[in-house]
Amino acid sequence: MSKRNNLFRITILAIITIVMVAFVGCKSRSIEAGMAAFSIGEYDRAEKILIKHSKSAKEKYRRSECNFFLGECYRNKGIYNKAVGAYKQAIKLGYKDAIVHLYLGDCQRQIGRFDEAAEQYELFLRKRKTDRRGEIAQQSCALAMNNAEKLLPSKSTNGVVDTGYQLVLMKPFNSKYSDFCPAYVGDDYEVVYFSSMRTAKKRSKTNRITGQGNSTIYVSKYNGGAEWTEPEALPEPWSSKIDDGTPNFSSDGKTMYFTRCPYNKDANIQAGNIDNVAEAYEVTRQGGRWGEPKRIIPGGDSTMMVAHPAISPDGTTLYFVSDAEGGLGGKDIWVTHKTNDGWSKAENAGAMVNTAGDELFPYVRDNGDLYFSSDGHVGYGGLDIYCAKLTPSGRFDVKNLGLPINSLGDDFGIVFQGNKEKGLLSSNRGNNKGVDNIYSFELPEVLLALSGKLVNEQGRVIENSFVRVIGSDGTNLKLRPNEDGLFGLTLEVEVDYILLCGARGYENQRFEISTRGKNKSENISLNVSLKSHK
Repeated sequence: MSKRNNLFRITILAIITIVMVAFVGCKSRSIEAGMAAFSIGEYDRAEKILIKHSKSAKEKYRRSECNFFLGECYRNKGIYNKAVGAYKQAIKLGYKDAIVHLYLGDCQRQIGRFDEAAEQYELFLRKRKTDRRGEIAQQSCALAMNNAEKLLPSKSTNGVVDTGYQLVLMKPFNSKYSDFCPAYVGDDYEVVYFSSMRTAKKRSKTNRITGQGNSTIYVSKYNGGAEWTEPEALPEPWSSKIDDGTPNFSSDGKTMYFTRCPYNKDANIQAGNIDNVAEAYEVTRQGGRWGEPKRIIPGGDSTMMVAHPAISPDGTTLYFVSDAEGGLGGKDIWVTHKTNDGWSKAENAGAMVNTAGDELFPYVRDNGDLYFSSDGHVGYGGLDIYCAKLTPSGRFDVKNLGLPINSLGDDFGIVFQGNKEKGLLSSNRGNNKGVDNIYSFELPEVLLALSGKLVNEQGRVIENSFVRVIGSDGTNLKLRPNEDGLFGLTLEVEVDYILLCGARGYENQRFEISTRGKNKSENISLNVSLKSHK
C-alpha cells in the first residue's frame, strides 16, 4: 500500500533472502533487476520490469514467482483488482508459498469479493494451521460479510456510508495524486498541514515506489472563515527531492514532528547494504519561520527505523512506528520518552496494540487516547482505524472505530479537533488506483425523545395514570400524562430504560427501551392501552 511503504522505504531481509534464493542461477538480469527493485520497496519500478517477464520467463515456476511479486507490487500500491489477477496467475503456475492465499484473500476482501476471500483464507489455514493471521483474516471477512450492504454502497454515495458520522471529501486538500495524514496546527483548527504526492507542473519525475511524486508536506489555511487556501508546499529545509510526510504537532503548534525518508539509489542489495531507513525529525518554529530539523534517535540507536512520530499532549512521550527487533511482527508502534539527554530507549507498545500485522500512523488525542491504523486486528478492509484507551491497570483497551470511519479500503491518519467528535482522516476507499484522499468527519449531536399516549382499552384517557421511568444511568422519575393522555421524555444515549405504566384499577404494563448504539436523532413513540381489573 503506497502510503505505508513510501514512508518506510526499507528492505525486509526475509524477502531479500527469498528473492535471492529463488533467482540463483537466473540468467535474466532484467528479472533480477525487478526483484532487486521490489526488495528495496520500489514497487512502481519493479512492476514495470516484472510485468514484461511474468509471461515470458522460460521456466514455469519462474513465471509463477514473477506473477506473485507483481501481485505484491500491486497490493503495496493499493491496486487490488490487478493484484488479484497476478496472484491467481501465480497459483495457476504452481507458486508454492501459502502466503499467496492470504494476500489474495485480502485483496479480494478489499474489492468486495467476500466469498472468494473466505475460500482463500481457508486454503491458507489448511497449510498454516497455527498462523494467527489466517484466523484474524477469517474473522475480518465475516465482519465484512455481515456489513456488506453498508460496505458496498451505490455510486451515488461517493463511497461514504452514513451510519452516524458524516464524512465529506475535502476537495480543497485533494488532487489526482495521494493526499494524506492531515494535522491541525493550533486550537482554532484553521491551519492544516498534510502529506501529498502531487507533482509540480514542471517536474515529471515520479517516485519509484508509487509512480506518483515524492511525498511532500503542504499547508492550507482557512481564509477569513470563508474557504481553504490553495495548498502550498513547505519551503526549505523541506525538499521535493526526498520524502517528507506524516506531520504531527505539539499542543502549542510550535514544534512539528515528521517522517523523512532519505534515498540511496546506489544501495548494494547483494551485499545487504540497504540504508534507506525511515527517520523521524522534530523542528521548531520561531518568528514565523521553521528552523533546522533535528533527527530523533531513541536511546542513541541511529540504525533503528523511526517513522510516523506522534507526540503526547504534554510533549513528553513520542509514539512512532518501527520494525525493530523485539516487535510482534510486521511494523509495530513503539514508545520513547523525552529526557534531559534526548529520547529514551524505545519500548514496544505491547501486545494489546501490536499484532503480527502492521500497526501504523499513531496519533494521540488531547484526552490521551491513542489512535492508530492496523491490518492485524479484526477489521473491515485493509488498514482500519482503532482507538486504544489506557485502563487503570496500565493496559490498553483497543476498539475498532467502526463504519463509516472505516471501510473496505485503507483508512488511516485520523486527527480530531480537540475533544470534539469531528476532524480529518485519510482513505483510499472507492479508488481502484490506490490514491489516498483526505475526508472531514463529524458526529452530529444525537437527540433522542420518547413520546407516548396512555389510555384504556376503549381509547379513553385514564385519570391519575402514571409512567415510572428507571434508567441504567440512575434515572428514576414518575411522569403524569396530561388531560389527553400524552407524556414525553428526553432520553440519553447509551442507556437502558424500564417503563412501568399503570393506574388504579388497571393492570400495569412494563416496557423496555434502549438507546444503546443509536447514532441518529430519533423520536420514539409508545402507545399504551391498559386493561382494567375484572
